[in-house]
Amino acid sequence: MAIAVLDPDKSTVTILTELIEEMGETPCPFTDKDKYLSAISPKSHSIAVISDDFIDVIEGTKQVYQSIDVVAIGGRDRDECIRAGADHHLKKPFLADEFRQVLHVLLHSARAQGPSENGAFIAADRGMRKIIEILDKVAPTQAAVLIQGESGTGKEVIARYIHRLSKRSSGPYVGINLAAIPDTLLESELFGYEKGAFTGAYATRIGKFELANEGTILLDEVTEISMGLQAKLLRVLQERQIDRVGSKAPIAVDFRVISTTNRDIEEDIREGRFRKDLYFRLNVIPIKVPPLRARRDDIVPLASHFIAKVAKREGMEEKFLTPEAKDALLSYSWPGNVRELENVIERSMILTDGAGITAEAVTIGMEGGPNVMTEHVAVGTTIHDMEKRLIMSTLESVEGNRTKAASLLGISIRTLRNKLNEYSGKSQFSDASADENSAPE
Repeated sequence: MAIAVLDPDKSTVTILTELIEEMGETPCPFTDKDKYLSAISPKSHSIAVISDDFIDVIEGTKQVYQSIDVVAIGGRDRDECIRAGADHHLKKPFLADEFRQVLHVLLHSARAQGPSENGAFIAADRGMRKIIEILDKVAPTQAAVLIQGESGTGKEVIARYIHRLSKRSSGPYVGINLAAIPDTLLESELFGYEKGAFTGAYATRIGKFELANEGTILLDEVTEISMGLQAKLLRVLQERQIDRVGSKAPIAVDFRVISTTNRDIEEDIREGRFRKDLYFRLNVIPIKVPPLRARRDDIVPLASHFIAKVAKREGMEEKFLTPEAKDALLSYSWPGNVRELENVIERSMILTDGAGITAEAVTIGMEGGPNVMTEHVAVGTTIHDMEKRLIMSTLESVEGNRTKAASLLGISIRTLRNKLNEYSGKSQFSDASADENSAPE
């Protein structure tokens, strides 16, 4: 596997190329980003060293080829590069030994993990185990898959699982959220455009389908696109060719398509919002993911998984769920599904000081406020009383720490203090660890 190097400065590329050769590795040098983009591939490259002058290339490389480790080099802010997708950042000028050390760590990690990690689902629920059995059969084929389910149920996790187990796993995985892009821009995002195709098209741009060539493309929330674009998408799926905006000749593409939706697509078809012929193209293999409230057996195992994940990421000791906390998790309706559960566990891990996560900790921030499963609001309760109950319950759950309570409630400490004074003249809660005086208001 080679190490790609992209920097507009030729002397920098030459020096880094020599360092890579001295390490016994194969360099792949570039000073032109278009040539880099046409050559980069996880089949050939394990690491890409990219100048942070090309922040868009860093972001694009990591989005399309997650298995490639990206080392950003240059003068930009480190956090900006990390947010764009870089795994490491070296600020120029850096020592040759610093460069060698970073590459050594990345190369050692890649070889220890092997070419791919198939991963596994946390699935104690019988229905989810049946879905996984289907996925294991479907993944090695080229069949189109349509994944339906509520937001937060893990549809994209399933899509990535299919790609990892497919014959295309060494190729790119390209996802696009169709609901997040205005319809006027979506065609050029999907199919690309030629230089000069419209005002502002200063250079040719490759679309998502071309980026997914020899790999997998995920059409996230496919029911959100217009009827006109649906017709063009249908043609691409039938012909396996795309037309860049402004192009005179079609381009052949080789991809596998996975689609997701959180809507009732059959109802959209009946009401004329979605083409039936496109539905048949996308729905060769239908996967319907049940909401978390319908798979109770998965809740506690998933929570334990997220506890371990947060502990590893934050360098914390793993904590355990008390019996009361498990009961609270099991009795909640989980409108946000698995995504909400992960957020609840992360928050509980951070806010819990002891080894045991309590019911009070897990119910903070759940839809409806703390203790949403156990508190009943009587008819006729005033907004003032409900607000007071929410504030007092939150304070109790964090042992009177006003800074934590204000953060969870989304208000300033000054507002919290004024509310407490309003309720009782003077708050019964202390400023734990004197944190109020040190926190911004």
